[in-house]
Amino acid sequence: MAFTRQNVNYAADYGRAMADAYPYISYFGEIWGANNANLYKPGMGSTMYIPSLTTSGAHQTDRDQVTGTFNRNWNNSVQAVTLEMDREWDTLVDPMDMDETDMVATIANVTRAFTEQQKVPEMDAYLASKLYSFVTPDTTVLTTSNILTKWDGYLEQMANARAKRERVWAYVTPATYKLMKQAASLSRFMDVSGGTRTVDRNVACLDGVNIREVPAELMKSAYVFTEGWAPANNAVQINMILVDPEAVAAPVKYEVAMMSQPTAQSKGKYLYYERYYYGAFKLNNRAGGIVVNAAAN
Repeated sequence: MAFTRQNVNYAADYGRAMADAYPYISYFGEIWGANNANLYKPGMGSTMYIPSLTTSGAHQTDRDQVTGTFNRNWNNSVQAVTLEMDREWDTLVDPMDMDETDMVATIANVTRAFTEQQKVPEMDAYLASKLYSFVTPDTTVLTTSNILTKWDGYLEQMANARAKRERVWAYVTPATYKLMKQAASLSRFMDVSGGTRTVDRNVACLDGVNIREVPAELMKSAYVFTEGWAPANNAVQINMILVDPEAVAAPVKYEVAMMSQPTAQSKGKYLYYERYYYGAFKLNNRAGGIVVNAAAN
């Protein structure tokens, strides 16, 4: 998001534990942490290669004789993809700022704030926009009356594409999650425990598919990454992404963080530098494992 440099907040008596409002973690951790993220090898420059194999089918055995010849009944192919996101971030921290903020403005806290507020949300926003680009989105307007019917249709589509339901994750905006909770015919369950009646209307899993609520700002069709991340002017809202993590590769090819102690070159300040290089790709032979509902262009 846009950043404006402000004066450092020097607090006379400030807590040592920095508490940011709604700290970020990755909403798409299942994809960033999937096996595919580590399977594929870098090639020349920014290119990575995704190999795949196909084979012929089996045939009936002749028990009485050996005829014909043995053949190679498999093919291999390589899908070349290009990493796009080569990112870096650096900052200086003056020892006096550390002291006069009661050790709040330390390298550890500053970098944690960067990770939670900028780096991880940027990667999630990028991934959502890439998942959108991998398919032709369904632009049906979701309502409480049709959302379960559309849900059933999406799962049917993925099942026919041989995406295993137990692996599928659904990422939905808060507005879409609200529709799911209010959907016509969706059962409500009451959990009664400890003498207190608690109505639990959470929809954490539906038809065996795990559901995660993702902030709408991280579910856009396009972003600008000039500095940080921001929705592009022509971006549309993504409402729902259903994805089998095995249908996607989201590798981080290079990631390094360095810190220098105060020196004459840095005019007595700590210097922190971080670089990370990543991308996201669909696997062509598993493209059916991605379904997206979004607003029309």
